[in-house]
Amino acid sequence: MEISALKTSSGQPKKFEDKELEALLEEDQSQTQEELTESLEVTQQAVSIRLRAMGMIQKQGNWVPYELKSRDVERRFFTCEQLIQRQQRKGFLHRIVTGDEK
Repeated sequence: MEISALKTSSGQPKKFEDKELEALLEEDQSQTQEELTESLEVTQQAVSIRLRAMGMIQKQGNWVPYELKSRDVERRFFTCEQLIQRQQRKGFLHRIVTGDEK
């Protein structure tokens, strides 16, 4: 998708495509909106709109998809199953450390 964004200078609005934004994010997911704005030479509002439309949100300083991919869901499910199995194997008393009763 292509979007027009006005720059502070006069003239035609600068146009950019999602592919340009995606390429910048692949290069470095920790870029701020201000850095993306400077790289694309568009307004911050235009970058913000495109990121939202692409389903990207910033988590812990990195731009990530809002929706999890199926492999990410499977990975989380597998991790949860492993944690539950570990909990069931070792009882509560096994984890208690006791000292000498003297």
